[in-house]
Amino acid sequence: MKKIIAAVLMAAFVMAGVPAVSADIPPSIAVIDNGTNTAYYASSIATEVCVITSYSCPNGKMFMEGPGAANLPATTSKDFNHGIEMISVIMRVNPAAKIIPIRIVGMTPNGNQSLYSLDDVKAALDWVIVNRDKYNIAAVSLSQGKIFAGCKVPAAMAGQIATLKAAQVPVIAAVGNDGNHTAVMSPACLTDTVAVGATDNPYPGVQPIAYDVKAVPYIARYSNGAQGQTDFFLNARWYTRQLDGSMKFTVGTSNATAAMSGYWLLNRKATFDETFAAILAGTTQIKNEFQSGPFVTIDSIPLGNTK
Repeated sequence: MKKIIAAVLMAAFVMAGVPAVSADIPPSIAVIDNGTNTAYYASSIATEVCVITSYSCPNGKMFMEGPGAANLPATTSKDFNHGIEMISVIMRVNPAAKIIPIRIVGMTPNGNQSLYSLDDVKAALDWVIVNRDKYNIAAVSLSQGKIFAGCKVPAAMAGQIATLKAAQVPVIAAVGNDGNHTAVMSPACLTDTVAVGATDNPYPGVQPIAYDVKAVPYIARYSNGAQGQTDFFLNARWYTRQLDGSMKFTVGTSNATAAMSGYWLLNRKATFDETFAAILAGTTQIKNEFQSGPFVTIDSIPLGNTK
């Protein structure tokens, strides 16, 4: 059933027609997640998308594009906070970024998240590929996934990510928080993604802070992966926006991935390889007991719990 829905959606995308990218369209980051509260960062949203395979979008259908498509009210279950958390991290790293929230998670009648899978991510990537020029999509931030044996992903997903990479659009994906020291989440395990892990340097005080500038970063023990499976490590400790507007201290590879997405756009060059190389050149090597890798320092890491 999901394959049929995805095929219908892809056909709808193609039939709609996509104009060539215009020089006056600012680059945007597609955030594939569970939605957001558009009352925040409204001026930064280029468009909204809802593409789900269970329950319905705000228009009562399984696909919606335009104002309100990815919007969630402040009273929505806290399970839905993840999407706005990612957007808040991106905006703190790169306040000028334009965002396209792509909601892939349905809501049950009692207000909880419905089940979703990498097939839903694949449908979102279909939309990104077709609309890349229309919205000048420069990066995809993806903090969804799961560890599968042999880096299993839906059929054609590897091709989607390779297509975007060839178009100079990185799929920046979280390696996951399972503490697995032999594997990372799919699709971050795919060669053509930019796989992002987490660092942790806990402040010894009573109140948590996002980053202790005096500490030497080390790779978080919960950050999945063996040696060489993660492309970049970033700070994972952030105060993030919630659907009700409050700020909450959160940690995880998702935060690091969102930060990398904003940072990639700030440092974007003409090609994927040039951008990757430029960012890599500015890293330092860090480690833990299980792996080592390049750490990206973001000078503007916020220490407070506002904005």
